[in-house]
Amino acid sequence: MNGGIAMARPADPDLRPRLLEKIIAYVRENGVAAFSLRPLAAAIGTSHRTILYHFGSREQLLCTVFDTMREAGAREIEARLPTHGDPRAIYRALWRHLASPEMRPTLRLFYEMYAIATRDPRRFGDYARRTAHFWLETISLRFRNAGASPERARLLGGMTIALLRGATLELAATDEAERLTGVVDAFFDLLPPAGEGA
Repeated sequence: MNGGIAMARPADPDLRPRLLEKIIAYVRENGVAAFSLRPLAAAIGTSHRTILYHFGSREQLLCTVFDTMREAGAREIEARLPTHGDPRAIYRALWRHLASPEMRPTLRLFYEMYAIATRDPRRFGDYARRTAHFWLETISLRFRNAGASPERARLLGGMTIALLRGATLELAATDEAERLTGVVDAFFDLLPPAGEGA
């Protein structure tokens, strides 16, 4: 007390990142199809008003969660991908990482988020488009570094990301890793070297 006036409690600058960490853990465990703020707040030991104050609406919160998880996943993938070398070998190795059993929950959650954002772009903004373009640029870069022209690198990158996206979606649905690894390997056997026709 100071002259009869209560001093305001200073804001906790670490509260938002701590809440976000808990929210992401909750989403990983429960998915997003039935995501609601009140059950979330109860599960992580806070109030839905606190969540609204720090993150805005349910959709704004989900966009923050989606982007944070995408950025973390991107950093992990980038750390695994050599920037130079034969892109076909690089992306065969990437597929084997994505096809590992421990990645299955992450793939399923990614496609759940992607579908929700794609279905309602008015509420979720350009998350799906941003994600698609990010991966197109990431994949295409390795083809440019291997000698392809920018136009050809973008074409080969587009082909590769379409194959990997389709294969990972089917893997998330079927768990048929061995069959899909054969499909992915056959695709890269047929894909010409990056510099050919550059």
